[in-house]
Amino acid sequence: MKQEIKKRIYFNEYNFLMGQTTYLPLVSGLLQAYAEKTPDLRNHYDFMPFLFHVDLPEKIISQIDNPFIATFSVMMWNEQLSLQVAKEIKDKFPNCIIIFGGAQPPHRPIDYFKKYPFIDITVRGQGEETFSKILTALVDKSDLREIPSMSWRDPVSGECIVNEEELIFNNDLDRFPSPYLKGLYDDLIKSRKDLNFQAILETNRGCPFMCTFCYWGMGGLNRKFSFHSIERIKQEFEWCGKNGIVYIFNADSNFGQHNRDMEIVDALIKTKEKFGYPEKFRTCYGKNTDEKIYEIARKMFENKLEKGITLSRQSNDREVLKIIKRGNIKMSTYVNLQKKFNEADIPVYSELILGLPGETYNSWKQGIEDLLQAGLKNQLFIYLCQVFPNTELADEGYREQHGILTKRIELNELHGSFRKPGEIIEYEDVVITTKTMSLSSWKSMVVFSLTTMVFHSLKLGFFILMYLAQRFEIKYTDFLSFISENNISKKSTPFIKSELQNFYDHTDRVLEGKGRGISLPEYGEISWDVEEASFLRISENLDTFYNELFDVIVCFLKEKNINFDREELKQALNYQKCRIPQPSARSEREVSFDQNFPLYFDTLLSDCPEPLAEHSQSILIKQKDFQNDKKLFAKEIILWGRKSGTNLTEVEFLSEASIV
Repeated sequence: MKQEIKKRIYFNEYNFLMGQTTYLPLVSGLLQAYAEKTPDLRNHYDFMPFLFHVDLPEKIISQIDNPFIATFSVMMWNEQLSLQVAKEIKDKFPNCIIIFGGAQPPHRPIDYFKKYPFIDITVRGQGEETFSKILTALVDKSDLREIPSMSWRDPVSGECIVNEEELIFNNDLDRFPSPYLKGLYDDLIKSRKDLNFQAILETNRGCPFMCTFCYWGMGGLNRKFSFHSIERIKQEFEWCGKNGIVYIFNADSNFGQHNRDMEIVDALIKTKEKFGYPEKFRTCYGKNTDEKIYEIARKMFENKLEKGITLSRQSNDREVLKIIKRGNIKMSTYVNLQKKFNEADIPVYSELILGLPGETYNSWKQGIEDLLQAGLKNQLFIYLCQVFPNTELADEGYREQHGILTKRIELNELHGSFRKPGEIIEYEDVVITTKTMSLSSWKSMVVFSLTTMVFHSLKLGFFILMYLAQRFEIKYTDFLSFISENNISKKSTPFIKSELQNFYDHTDRVLEGKGRGISLPEYGEISWDVEEASFLRISENLDTFYNELFDVIVCFLKEKNINFDREELKQALNYQKCRIPQPSARSEREVSFDQNFPLYFDTLLSDCPEPLAEHSQSILIKQKDFQNDKKLFAKEIILWGRKSGTNLTEVEFLSEASIV
């Protein structure tokens, strides 16, 4: 009897490249591992090698031969490439069945099917069971209409048919075999020694929150939690350790929310102690941060597994939080947690989203002021509001209600490699106007936010902001907006003015549809945030920058009719400058002050701050000697240092403050 030729399935999950680093294709592995549980599917289908990273379409197509099914995990960073490859596959192999899943395809893809006639099936939500049911139906030649959580093209009419039924909830995730433990990536790791692989793991699925900007709550997951067993998680950690996986991204929506998460962290620590890997474990912490998450974060930090701990806010305005269905912890709780993290010397950072409905320029500035006052030591990351498919923010009625207008811009994955000539351009949609935020307000908010991150998060004005607040009771945002709103003279401050102009030019580029990432080849062939590019330029011109900043502060204080001591201000600025690393600075240098500025700044955020006094003090500034290796400098100070709180030079007191 002639043996049936197996039908070929090609998995397409194009993760972006970060130099020579990329993620293993988790979704493709999960789909294959679950399908292979069924003997009949193993007998009928041949699962081809994973197509797992962004590349030229022709290179991808060249690896595909006589496909029966081509399935695509479609995300923001690979949608256009997926569409292009899918179309070319259909043109070349008309009988190939094209299946789209992931966050991008609409859950009701009627218009999507009309726009892209080469797509045959879309799957919504988690896809393992639905995909296997599709494979079974194609073997049996049975009707697809009985399969939940999917849409398909009617072969006769060509119309899109949507099955509104959802999969029955099951809280046991171990029914889905692990592609790691099944060995589905072993050959890939062995054959691609030119790449460094990172892993995505999950300990649970589900999100109880319904934030309108997020896919997790409305689109991607059930609001109930389902779990992998602790034993399964331990085995996957072990696999990562044995295979030298440096970096794990944990795909949980609210890690630390469950009592068992402490046991998971303990298992992770034991794995690192045993193998030396993973080096880092990045996760999304629970929205309502509490003592349990503090203890988990403390353990992670002590074992050098986490760059920094997130205390996400998104907005501090009550009306905005109500509109986006976001419940933040009380600011008093936030302040107490911030204090505990600071006392333990654990780096933390907050995140805000610029452009959420209900936000105004004034509420935005006040929200930032509240965060800075709550703990200036805290890092602050500000992101433009993106609109993702299958979220409430993307719903036409919601957008009309809140006057939301967006701009489609080129997607440059920040800290990822720029696309090579011929590679497909991807896009993202960012909010630029709402009922409460005009376009001009959006521009002002963007420039103000970039200014804030340069001075605060990247530490170029970290100590000066504290000094102005403590000595003269100046609000942080008053001084920051004085700069961002173009109140400075180009004649006396040309360098700072040029950096500020870069921020305004950035808003114009966004409105022209250009991507957000900045290219600075001398610092590495990757995309930098706008504020990071500014820091890198300033780090080479510290004397110029701080000389001009002195003039800016003098102008600001005079405008406010505030009396000040020019020599004292110069010493404060000198201390600030000493704490900023430079690519070409000596590894050690001694600096002396007529006043006790080192002790003053060292204790300013403590419960017992030392007052500024006429006491001389000397310090030894220590930083790594980068020997003007700009790529190494940028990697260690920005890529590694920003979230881990190591982007300041270290200081050693050579003498206690002594009375002059």
